[in-house]
This record gives sequence, structure tokens and C-alpha cells, in this order.
Amino acid sequence: MNSINIALLGNSTTDYIASSLSEECKRHGISASIYNSPFNQYQQEVLNPVSGFYASAPELALLLLEGRLLFPEWYDFTFLRSDDKEKASEIQTVFDSIVSVVEKIHQNSGTKILVNNFKIPYHTPLGILDNKSGMGLKQMIAHLNQKLEEFASDKEYVYIFDYNGLSSHFGHIRAESRKMYYITKSLTSFSFSKLLAKEYMRYILPLKSKTKKCLVLDLDNTLWGGVAGEDGLSGIKLDISGAGRAFYDFQQEIVSLHSKGIILAVNSKNNYEDAVNIIENHPHMLLRKKYFSCLKINWQNKADNLKEIANELNIGVDSLVFFDDSPVEREFVKTALPQVTVVEVPEDASKYAEALRELVEFESLSITEEDINRNKMYEESRKRNEILQHSKDLEEFLKNLESKVVIEYANPFNIPRIAQLTQKTNQFNMTTKRYLVEDIENMAGSGEYKVFSCSVSDKFGDNGIVGVCIVKTEAPKAFIDTFLLSCRVLGRNVEFAFLSGIVGILRENGFDSITALYIRTEKNKANQDFYSQAGFMKINEKDGMVSYILNSRDKLKEFKHIDVSIKKEE
Repeated sequence: MNSINIALLGNSTTDYIASSLSEECKRHGISASIYNSPFNQYQQEVLNPVSGFYASAPELALLLLEGRLLFPEWYDFTFLRSDDKEKASEIQTVFDSIVSVVEKIHQNSGTKILVNNFKIPYHTPLGILDNKSGMGLKQMIAHLNQKLEEFASDKEYVYIFDYNGLSSHFGHIRAESRKMYYITKSLTSFSFSKLLAKEYMRYILPLKSKTKKCLVLDLDNTLWGGVAGEDGLSGIKLDISGAGRAFYDFQQEIVSLHSKGIILAVNSKNNYEDAVNIIENHPHMLLRKKYFSCLKINWQNKADNLKEIANELNIGVDSLVFFDDSPVEREFVKTALPQVTVVEVPEDASKYAEALRELVEFESLSITEEDINRNKMYEESRKRNEILQHSKDLEEFLKNLESKVVIEYANPFNIPRIAQLTQKTNQFNMTTKRYLVEDIENMAGSGEYKVFSCSVSDKFGDNGIVGVCIVKTEAPKAFIDTFLLSCRVLGRNVEFAFLSGIVGILRENGFDSITALYIRTEKNKANQDFYSQAGFMKINEKDGMVSYILNSRDKLKEFKHIDVSIKKEE
């Protein structure tokens, strides 16, 4: 099971939140070790370099500060009657105190930091006159929240969690428990703690590379109301007004996911011609055929279809999210393929869009150009497969592709993508080491490591940055710490071309001996012989870890029909 160290820092009791977070992590296959700082000791914990907080080595630190406890004077009638200059000074003082805590954490550890913003109360001491005497309490807290958003906007290590928005969505009255506060010093109700933990998973899942890649959709009574084979093009419910609006709005949410790079697929028991006729010709259908990277419209059982979808898209079954209105089909998939995330679809279609928005599995800590262009790349991949099917052998296929590989040193442009690939790539990842942006930046600037990206293009289009190699250097030896390639370019000898280019760079820089390591996992075992096939010699094997070496006189496997170029280090 995946594991994570989380630390909670707050000015109120956070035990219930910690308990709920542990349960939610477990539900997603993550074992969470959670450190709860002592009550209202967050500043002392952060300032002390040998505190329990730092000793817990958190990968994620949650700063949970209750505004009513942090700035109680703001809730005083007399203070709210003071001039705006004094209020602005108070806002700045509180903001500076929060920023100093965040910066100290960042200075002393490599953890990601998630900061709750502050609830804007409905009732204030000034009542209906809150906005009549200059800045009222609501406006002061809104200004503070805005300053926090601006502070975090350009920093990779800190995120602002919309605690105020979530509280409003859930209901401030339900989110707070005065009785709980008087007994335990916790303002958060037990039910809201559970929702809070679920929403924190939007950050934890991408941090642990547990997000999903593909949304698989049923058609009848899911993307439209009614049955294609019975109601036909004109009889289904799908429009911009009336009963079919719910399905139109649901499709809009799906289009947004597609724009972020989420792959879409169809898994429907239907006559292919009937279904595609609606997809392509209905005037209010937003999701045309071009949006789907895979269409399984047949009478086969849906579990087998899901396995075929994963196989055709070259992703794991555990990367799929299944959305189907039928409870029978959902239960069948849960039983047959427990790795698939099955959405508990509401009976009421008007709640479909909200059900999709509530999914935490599709979040990302950053969005790269490769994410945005992913679906276009899958369309290009289909064209490549058509050439493969009509080629007499692999060599002819590769020759017709006209592939180009560009190797580039780490730089501000490619570092976010390099980090993302180390976090997401499982299948062709020789060591499965995970790195954050800060880690890559530190290695690239250290002089001890060489960090490279690999971009691949061919006559059908540009795949973008799809490969990473991280090399630890100690002349005259070099050790390949990380070597990975996105699954979407496998099967084209790109991996051998990329490795050959890296070896060429290292040899030009005087590294005579190059060692590499393969660490076996369930997902990368299909590529366990890659280094041997490339020309490296196995020197040791123990407990699923295999060491290889390439000496100065050893030759690598030759590859044809791939043009390799190297951008010089700036």
C-alpha cells in the first residue's frame, strides 16, 4: 500500500480531522501517518527545527487556522467602528504572521503546504451595517483571503484551500459545532471533518501519483435520456431547455475534464450505428466522436470492455473511472474489476454534473502543455496504429513514422513536466522514484546530477515531453538514477534511442563507466530486461533489484529510422 506522512498544524483541536483523513486515505489505498501538533502550538513547532513536526518528515503540511481564534479582536464591535487604515494594518499583520509560518516551513523542509483560508461569517457584530462603516468584518476576511491567494499563486510549494467556499457549500451552521468547541476546542463538526478530509484528497492523490487518467461513460440514460435503439435520434432527451438540460449540463462538465487532458471513452451495450448516429448528428450533443479516444459500443460485458479500453489506451485498469446509470452494471464492474473506480451515480440525472464535480480523482497539482494536448495525441496515436496494421513489419512501420527524438537538459520550461512524469509514470519506469518540482530543481542545479527530458515527434504530430533521465555523476563514473518513458510512445524503439543519446552525452563528458538500476514493481515488470536488451551487462540481482553496467568499450543496441538530436546545455 502507498504511504504518506501528513502533519496538521492548527490553533484548535484537529483530532477529528486527523482521524477522518486517515480513513479517507485508507479508502484510496494510502496508509497515512498523521502528526497532530499540540493544541495551538503551531508557531512553536514551526520555529523549533527539532520539533515533533519536523521529526515526522511530512510530505504534506496542513495549516488549519480558525479565524475567530486567530484574530478575535476583528469580531469586536468597537474595533469594527475604527478607521479603515487601522483595519488594513491589522489585515497586513495577520497576513504577515501566516506567511512567516509558511516560509519557515518551506525553509526547513521540502514539504508541500496546504493553507486553509478563512470562513466569512454570515452574522457579524455590525449586523446589516457591516458594509456601511468602511471595511466590515466580511470585507476584512475577504481581503485577507485574497492576499493569501496572491501570495501562493506563483509558488510551487504552497496551495490555498478554499475552506470558506467549502463551508458555504456545506452550510456554515452544519460545518461548525459550538458544543464540540466548548468540550474539545474544535470548531469543526464531525460531519464537516469527513467532508474536509475528502476534499483534501484532491491534493493528496496527485501528490502520491494516485489520480485517474480516463473517464469511461455509458450512453443510454447517462449521456442522454432514453435508449438509442428504441427512442432514436429525435426521441432521446438532450436539449438546452426542458427535461434534457440535465444531460446537456453533464456533458459540459465532461468537456471541461477533456480540456484538462482527461481521456474519454465509451462503454455501452448498444447497436453501434444507433449510438454513433446520435453522437454525431444530434443537434445538442456536445461530445462528438472526436472527443472519445476509445469507443466500445457492443453487447459484450462491460468488465471485458473496460479491460480492452485500458489495453488500447496503454494505461492501467486502475486508471479508469466508470460512470454508468445502471446499479447492476456498476456492481458487476466492482466485483469483476475492483481496481476500477466506480462512481455512485445518483438516480436523478439533474445531479449527474454535481456527482462529476465531486470526484477528487481527476485533480492535478499542475497542468502542463502535455496534459492539455493529451487527447489530440491519442488521436494521432490511432493514426499510427493504422499504419502499423498495414505495415509488413516493425522496421517498415518505424521508417514510415519518421520519428524524431530531442534530448534537452532540465530548464525552467521542462522541469514541471519532468517532475510530473516521475510522479505519474509506472509502466516504463526503471526505478519508480518520485520527485517534486523542488527536487528536480535542486538536482539540476547541484552539479552532482544531470537531468534530461526527452521529446518525441513524428509525421503525425508532436508527443511533447515523454521521457526523463536523471544521472548521478562522480567522474569517471555515472549512475542512472531514473530512466522512464511515457507508455504512449512505447513500441517504437524510442526508449533505445533515448538511452543511446544519454550514453553519448555521458561518454563525451568523460564518464567511462555507466551503471543503472532496475527495481521491479507489478507495473514495470514487463520491461525488466530493457537494460540487457540495450547492451548493458547485469552485475548483481537481489530482492527485485538488478544492477547493470556499461563500460567504455561496450556497444549499445543499434536503432534505425529515428533521428536523435541534443539541445546543448545553456
